[in-house]
Amino acid sequence: MVKQVEIDAGQYQEMVNILVKNPTEFLLSPHCRQFLAMSNFHKRGGQVQVFQNASEGVMPGTVAHNRIQIDEGSYASFTRTARLIGPIVALDRPFHLAQKLKVLSIGPLTEMELYHLVGCGFQPENITAIDLISPSPWIDAADMHAMPYADAAFDISISSWVLGYSATPQKAVDEMLRVTKSGGLIAIGCTHEPNFAEVDYKEADRKIVGTMFRKVSDLKDLIGGRLSQIHFQAEPPAGQKGAVMLVARV
Repeated sequence: MVKQVEIDAGQYQEMVNILVKNPTEFLLSPHCRQFLAMSNFHKRGGQVQVFQNASEGVMPGTVAHNRIQIDEGSYASFTRTARLIGPIVALDRPFHLAQKLKVLSIGPLTEMELYHLVGCGFQPENITAIDLISPSPWIDAADMHAMPYADAAFDISISSWVLGYSATPQKAVDEMLRVTKSGGLIAIGCTHEPNFAEVDYKEADRKIVGTMFRKVSDLKDLIGGRLSQIHFQAEPPAGQKGAVMLVARV
């Protein structure tokens, strides 16, 4: 017997009515997040602000590499944020108190990660975002190596596949630690690419390839003595490409 989810026309309409009454639940769909971010970007005229005073800590080619999704209109990384946000919202404090917590999204590129946070219960007024490239008034155009935020300003700081664009990742993580409250959460995700011995910018393709992170221990070392508790960690088997992820209390 083939198992499948059966939805008749009446059930479908009732579920649509439920979503209409609870519109933030649309944001739990990656395809809806992708559509909304692209749609709002074009409604605002497709304007992109690029931070012009980036520090030497920014990897060469970072802006060109990350503009591809915007320039091509692909917004391709619309499922990636779930890999860090999922473990975060499973924890007691974010699960029960999301509406009260202040969150920093580092390098989201588009609004998709921010919509995901809203879908999980975080309030838009409590979500701050920073990127070298800003296609949205919700995203501050600035450098993660010198963030324009006060000490201990956030309960949660998320660096979702952006630390690999830093030539000085220790400085970037030090800034995360500075703006995160004691007892707060830091979430970092990167991709390990074993086929590349070092990080390199391929100018012809506008692509940064390779990564300096191979194991969770690499991320733990960056946090150092501020590391209080590990809630989630994952890394690929030795020699294989995959995500290196850490969610930790500091």
